Amino acid sequence: MAKHRTKGVGVLAALGLALVALMWPVPDAWFQDVSTRTVVDRRGRVLAEAVVPSRGRGTWVELDDIAPEVVDALLAAEDDRFFSHIGIDLRALARATSANLRARRVVQGGSTLSQQTARLLAGRSGGWTGKAVEGWRALRLERTLEKEDILTWYLNRAYFGANSWGIEAAARATFDESAAGLSLAEAATLVGVLPAPSRLHPHRDRASALSVRDRVLDRMLATKRRTSQEIRDAKAEPMELRTPHRDPIAPHFSRHLLGMYPSEQVLSTTLDGGLQEQVEAQVTAHLSELRNKDVDHAAVVVIEVETGAVRAWVGSGGLDEVDGHVDGARALRSPGSSLKPFLYGLAFEAGGTPADVVADIPKAYQTSHGTWTPANYSGRFHGPVRAREALACSFNVPAVVLLEQVGVATLASRLGALGLDLPERPAHYGLGLILGDAEVSLGALTNAYAALARGGVYRPMRRLTSDPMGEEVRVFEPRASWWITDILSDRDARLRAFGRYGPLERPYPAAAKTGTSTGFRDNWTVGYTPSWVVGVWVGNFDSRPMGDVSGVTGAGPLWGEVMDLVSSGQHQAFPLPTDLENRSICALSGGAPTESCPIVIDEWLQSPAAPCVWHKTECEVDWPSEFAAWAAEADAGSGCRTAGEVAIASPGAGATFYLDPRLPLERQRIPLRALAPAGARRAEWRVDGQVVASIGRPFETLWRPNSAGQYKIDLRIDGRDAPSVDVWVGGIQEQR
Repeated sequence: MAKHRTKGVGVLAALGLALVALMWPVPDAWFQDVSTRTVVDRRGRVLAEAVVPSRGRGTWVELDDIAPEVVDALLAAEDDRFFSHIGIDLRALARATSANLRARRVVQGGSTLSQQTARLLAGRSGGWTGKAVEGWRALRLERTLEKEDILTWYLNRAYFGANSWGIEAAARATFDESAAGLSLAEAATLVGVLPAPSRLHPHRDRASALSVRDRVLDRMLATKRRTSQEIRDAKAEPMELRTPHRDPIAPHFSRHLLGMYPSEQVLSTTLDGGLQEQVEAQVTAHLSELRNKDVDHAAVVVIEVETGAVRAWVGSGGLDEVDGHVDGARALRSPGSSLKPFLYGLAFEAGGTPADVVADIPKAYQTSHGTWTPANYSGRFHGPVRAREALACSFNVPAVVLLEQVGVATLASRLGALGLDLPERPAHYGLGLILGDAEVSLGALTNAYAALARGGVYRPMRRLTSDPMGEEVRVFEPRASWWITDILSDRDARLRAFGRYGPLERPYPAAAKTGTSTGFRDNWTVGYTPSWVVGVWVGNFDSRPMGDVSGVTGAGPLWGEVMDLVSSGQHQAFPLPTDLENRSICALSGGAPTESCPIVIDEWLQSPAAPCVWHKTECEVDWPSEFAAWAAEADAGSGCRTAGEVAIASPGAGATFYLDPRLPLERQRIPLRALAPAGARRAEWRVDGQVVASIGRPFETLWRPNSAGQYKIDLRIDGRDAPSVDVWVGGIQEQR
């Protein structure tokens, strides 16, 4: 009885609204000509234009000039009772509300086509009263227009994706067909993408478009608008798409904003049109150099540190390329090692310093899939490694050790504070989170690095000039953030893994981190100066592996070129925290050096480290128990050899160094370091048989390569020869 009473009250309420609507006509402003929507850069330069059809202009078509398949598909998918309700459908609304309550999320919408048309004409109403306002407007619209006119306005104003407003523009852009000539399958496809046109359009995601097409066809069969044979034929029809046309500037960025703000006539963005064009040209040129590495696409995001404004956004290598419509700056991909700086920031906040030693030794972990033993990119273990070098060289094993100490949930929470929300719970990723098991977008990752450039302060990304600056949130302590920055800009600390003069080294202060996902499917370099943050992704949207392309060879060179472009003439240093001092430490243990420590380096610390207890003498190390097995197997030395043999400590065998064509050759030198027995007096260094130095202790020198190519390095100390080392010196072009 109560159920019938409630239903009666709902009907009376709807009738009451309808009666009031009869006295409140639709304003003429709803039908004003808004035929062109424009996206402009921060100086007003037009980036893209989108035609929104209206009567007498654009690609407006009357209902009689639209294939009946379109109308049938639309009614079946969106509003089966369109011709029988008064603008709001209480039955559909009740059904949607019940389904949403059961699912505890929005799984169904109860909006009629009249409500959706009113939204297109009058704009979206937000907040708790939004649906009520749309219902009120729909009742007024029904009083003003015939049902057929409402359909006509809807089909001409709706956004169908691919920069297409209206069914005629959508039909031509998607299938190179008129609205009148659409087949049943094509009509179902265009109707199917309406709930999420930017995501579901076949130019962006063919598989999803096929899925929603078949869903609409099934609805047409269920509502008896087509026979089962017609539905089978439509599902069997191949989807033949028109080749998408490229917008002149920033196509992915413009499309996304046009979809986000469907009622805005002019979108004033933060992009710099001139910079955007230059970055797009750099992407095209760089990809042409990587074609032989089986690389199709690259994405670039440039953000201004101070304002959080996006100044350049390149989504792919071109819309005309295979999968070029995908926005690589928004796509979720495996970040490889690019999340490691945030983990080290947490370790520093917990009391650690860059001088702390982290274990890089074999270690097995039990997982639900079996035993997992993490390995480094090089396949080698390095024993005790200071945190500075571990992060700068992106060693995997120390990162896993640190994550085990910090906690996966703690890292996931901090990533969320940086705008990197993970779709799964932390336990889903486990320790593999730090090696790229989660997925992030380039845009979000670049903005997260902007927080490091600001000294640990996060600010939301700004895309429109009207976007507020956003609340500043401190996500890292200033000291921890500065340590990360200093490490990522330390060319000596990354020497063991990256060599010298690679693309990460710039002629101005710049911090950078690379990342490569498993199987060379994703390749990243993200870095920053005090003024700019640049993020680069290189790969294939179909997840096809690249040809042995790492962060320093794939995304790295493009990152360097873009960073040089935005940082021209800027040489601003990162401000040093007042509570840090440059102090001496033992290069092996990270402790304060004693007379027995053979190699002493500098580190930025708050207070002096505890004295080194590892070195008994200059040539004898008392290894901590966890490193004893590694030291014995690796025959690890401490800067000298007691058994009389000599060895080249640096560079390592197979090391690669890069020449920068913009710097004079005399300024590009490679350090040569030796391991020698106690009492050794004189060393002779040779490169390709030519003597480059004859020196005494500590037997270190700098060698200047004359050109790109392979070199053989030899060392002789007091008549004893060390095993030779071959290295490769490369560059953008050979220098003679």
